Amino acid sequence: MIVAGVLVFGFAGWALTYTPVFRARHIRVVGVDVLTAQEVRMLGGVDDVTNVVHMDRTAVTGRLEASPWIADASVHVDLPDTLELRITERRPVGVIDALGERGILASDATLLPMTPGVPDGLPAVRAALGAPSEDQRRAAAAILSALDPVVSERVSAVTVGQDGLVTLSLSAGTEVSTGAAGDEVAKAEALRAVLRWASSGDLELTSIDVSAPTAPSATLSDGSTLTP
Repeated sequence: MIVAGVLVFGFAGWALTYTPVFRARHIRVVGVDVLTAQEVRMLGGVDDVTNVVHMDRTAVTGRLEASPWIADASVHVDLPDTLELRITERRPVGVIDALGERGILASDATLLPMTPGVPDGLPAVRAALGAPSEDQRRAAAAILSALDPVVSERVSAVTVGQDGLVTLSLSAGTEVSTGAAGDEVAKAEALRAVLRWASSGDLELTSIDVSAPTAPSATLSDGSTLTP
């Protein structure tokens, strides 16, 4: 009798998990910036009738991470009726629009589809010839990701040559040579230092070279070249 009672109680408890008590009446989305919470819920395939006990968390996570905009995702449940989707979005750093290839360049060089939530003012990413290749996208993404926000806001375009050399075009008209890929953090710090130096001296620069970040140089509007 005791065993039967335990079995009945266990079955009743198991059956209870299929009742509306465990529907996801509350769905929280954490980590959205470009995407909306509604878009994330749709990508995960969850809604207010999803059973939080019996849903396949691995499947939900897989559907979320299938979106190129989502680098990482996890699913958490707070019984009886709360579901939380936590995501890490890829960070947009530039825009590509060349020869039919159009999208957003992420900081990890992933090419993302256009979406309404993308911030305005992202720099154009270009190849010297044709659409940027994968290596050219990686070179552009590396330097853009390393820039301080104060500097990145001034970048209007990034061009990567067939030789792999990277050039930044600033909104003021200054061209910045950063050389081949590598040492992006040091180059970004050198660029910020040169711009700060120019601003403090009220100098108008036509070009800056930080390809050797320990010895940057700048060309003034009168044609003279200085090493800050």
